[in-house]
Amino acid sequence: MHWIWNRLAPRRAGTALLTAALLLLAAAAPAQARVVERNDAAPVSASLQPNLRPIYSAKTDEKVIALTFDISWGNKMAPKVLEVLRAEKVPATFFLSGPWAKNHVELVKQIQADGHQIESHGQAHVDLNTLGREGARQNIAAAHAILKEITGRDPTYIRPPNGAFNEASVQAAKDLGYATVIWSVDSLDWKNPGVDHIINRTVKLTHPGAIILMHASDSCKQTDQALPAIIKSLREQGYRFVLLDELIRTHGVDMNGHIRVLR
Repeated sequence: MHWIWNRLAPRRAGTALLTAALLLLAAAAPAQARVVERNDAAPVSASLQPNLRPIYSAKTDEKVIALTFDISWGNKMAPKVLEVLRAEKVPATFFLSGPWAKNHVELVKQIQADGHQIESHGQAHVDLNTLGREGARQNIAAAHAILKEITGRDPTYIRPPNGAFNEASVQAAKDLGYATVIWSVDSLDWKNPGVDHIINRTVKLTHPGAIILMHASDSCKQTDQALPAIIKSLREQGYRFVLLDELIRTHGVDMNGHIRVLR
C-alpha cells in the first residue's frame, strides 16, 4: 500500500497544483465577464433604434427637455452643479464613467439622493467605435457592474465617450439592453468658451424634446456659472425640465433627431 501511495503521490500533488492554478485564474477573470448578459430593465424597445441610430431627442411639440451632464474627471465641479440644481429644483440626468463612480462613491450617492437619474458613460474613456462590437460590450458591461453596485439599480442608457459611435457600438449596447443616447443641443461648456457664450448658445438651440449636453467634470470650468442663467431663461420661455427616462418614456424618440447647430 505504501508503495502504491508513493507512486500516486506526485500525480496527486500535480493535480492539486493544477486545481489551485485554475481557481486562481478564475478569481482573476475580468469583472465584465461576470456581468449579466442582458439588462432587462431597459425602458426603450429595440424598435426605437431599428437602424442602429442613437437617440438625439424626444418626439414632441411640448416644451419639455432633459438636462444631462457627463462626468469622467475630478470632484470639484460636480458638487457645484448639484448645488445649483438643488437651489433651482431642477432634475437632471448624469452619465457617469465607471472609474469615476468607483473613485467618488459619496458623490454618486449624493447625485442619487438628490433625485437625479444616473446612467452610464462607459468604462475606459475611449471612443467605443474603435473597439468593435465585443470590445464595446465589455466596456459597457464593466461600467454597468460598478454603477449597479453603487446605486443598486441597472443603468439603462449609455452615452458613449466623446459621443463617438458606429453600428457595432450601438448594437453592442443593444446586446446588453441599453439604448445609446447622444444629444441634440451641445452647450460646448467642455470648450470653456466663456459663460455668456455657453448661456446664449444653449438657450438659442434648445427646442421641444431637446436633450441638452453639459458636463460636471473638473476640466469644464464655467458650467456652474452658466447653469443658473440657462435654467432661468428656459423657464421664462415655458420649458419644463424632466429626467431623460421620463422624456423618452412619455414622448418616444424623434427618428429624425440630430445635433442642432447655429446657422
